[in-house]
Amino acid sequence: MRLIRFQTNWVVVAALAAPMLYAQSSAPSITTTSPLPSATVATAYSETFNATGGTAPYQWSAGAGVPAGLTMAPSTGILSGTPTAPGTASFTVQVTDSNGLQSSSTFS
Repeated sequence: MRLIRFQTNWVVVAALAAPMLYAQSSAPSITTTSPLPSATVATAYSETFNATGGTAPYQWSAGAGVPAGLTMAPSTGILSGTPTAPGTASFTVQVTDSNGLQSSSTFS
């Protein structure tokens, strides 16, 4: 509580702290081209994964099974590089929002 003087009168001012309410956001969802575009050995490849929902910024990762020569950029969700071996792949992409909420999807 503070006392404030206005000319010759004193006024009591009470500071009331209103509680701050925060809405719990939902986990982000992963979106991208489906199915993923095919990759060709020795040819540059790039595919962007996007997040909807959650709270930016997002952190991205791709689990085991990503084709040799490709990597996931943690801050952008771009899977890129030059594949070095033929074959099929199945891997999991995970996104984490700034609140630590996570979502993952498997791609092949």
